[in-house]
Amino acid sequence: MVTLRDQRDRIESAKADLASRTSSATSMDRMVTVTMNAQNSVVGLKFNTTKYRSMPPEQLARTLLDVLETARLQMANTAVEVFGPLMDQRDDLRAAMTGGTEVDKAFSALWKEAPSDVFGRGRD
Repeated sequence: MVTLRDQRDRIESAKADLASRTSSATSMDRMVTVTMNAQNSVVGLKFNTTKYRSMPPEQLARTLLDVLETARLQMANTAVEVFGPLMDQRDDLRAAMTGGTEVDKAFSALWKEAPSDVFGRGRD
């Protein structure tokens, strides 16, 4: 069973891992590259050509929106990759938080017999 401390440490490690990552996407015409961080903030915007100077504004806007969305989706996939392994432990964590572990079941009779001031628990 995963303990709460182990789970917290794994979550903190995953958060640090994700925070250190970025995702980059380049438009289909290779004109622009966008880089985003884990908070979906744009941390880089690079025009690889000067094609944008002669583009109609609507086309430039559509190209930028498309590449931003691609970078955002890539970062979302990265988040799933980083946090996905932790999801397998949800049931163990939920049981530990709600007192539903095998250890809790084994001691349940003892808890019921304990005076109300012992361990903050009392008779049910």
